[in-house]
Amino acid sequence: MQLTLVVSGLLDMAPSLLAPADTLAPAFERLLAAAEAPIADAEGSAAIVCSALGVSKQRDWPVAPLLARASGQDPSAQYWLCADPATLEAGRDDVRLRGIVWDLDDAETAALLATLNAHFAGDGLRFVAPTANCWLIGCTRVQAVATQAPDAALGKPLFAYLPRGTDAAHWQRWQSEMQMLLFEHPVNAAREAAGRAVVNGVWLWGGGEPVKAPAHRRIAALFADDWRTRELALGAGIPGEALPATLDALRSHSTLSPVLVRLTAPIVGDDSASQLAHWLATLEQQWIKPAAGAFHVGTISELDVVLTGRAKTVRYRARRLTLARRLRIWRAAPRLSTLLAPHYET
Repeated sequence: MQLTLVVSGLLDMAPSLLAPADTLAPAFERLLAAAEAPIADAEGSAAIVCSALGVSKQRDWPVAPLLARASGQDPSAQYWLCADPATLEAGRDDVRLRGIVWDLDDAETAALLATLNAHFAGDGLRFVAPTANCWLIGCTRVQAVATQAPDAALGKPLFAYLPRGTDAAHWQRWQSEMQMLLFEHPVNAAREAAGRAVVNGVWLWGGGEPVKAPAHRRIAALFADDWRTRELALGAGIPGEALPATLDALRSHSTLSPVLVRLTAPIVGDDSASQLAHWLATLEQQWIKPAAGAFHVGTISELDVVLTGRAKTVRYRARRLTLARRLRIWRAAPRLSTLLAPHYET
């Protein structure tokens, strides 16, 4: 087997939070310490997944067209954009993306999209929702616009993260119109009264023209713990399956190779060190330690570990070392937080 382990979100962890937990991952530390020099890139998880699927970047990594294809959306659309339901927060001097809203139900989404579709039908835009929390826009013509994923903009002033390109002006105007339509929507009034996050905007990203099944895929199968990543694989014509509990279970289940496995770090606050420690210990025992062991005995022929943050990836390619060199690293490998310190998101 050739294996790529993608650990998403680890570079978003505050060093002060990771340091107390990193003693729980000695195999992880040794694997990274023995790897080839890490390769950093200013891209997020979407770039890693799309590249592995053999999908080329357009102006954006074409997440939306893949999701549209996987869910059987209108094949006549010439361009697709993700339109994630979002909570925007207005400050004294700017507006910031507070977060993406993940707890909408089908009725709420239907009501919100009905309002948006009624307003934008004359502009050649059609809002659809493969699931209640995954919104897409199908366009009647190709759009010359470049966007950024919501993770990159989270908590930051929005101006630098708005759509750019020849068609950006009307998308920025439409984005403002969407905010006005959603701001006083009855769905949001009910959510606010219930103490739930409101949907007072959408985040536009991941656009592109329809994507055909790639001819040059780098992987034969993908396993992930989130729905959207699995759908991206299906949109590219590659099996996208739910994540098994362990690497051993995956290898018993599938003989396909190469394989990409995407694991997502928990979203934790400054007071959640115990949650992170439990996750890191589980990652170590169920994935990293068996992967390293299988690599050193040769049953995994190639092993890459890719760590991601909001807008950064760092790739480590495992190396086989002499026993003496492995023993030296065993005794003196730096802690995980030390190894990752140059790559932490700021």
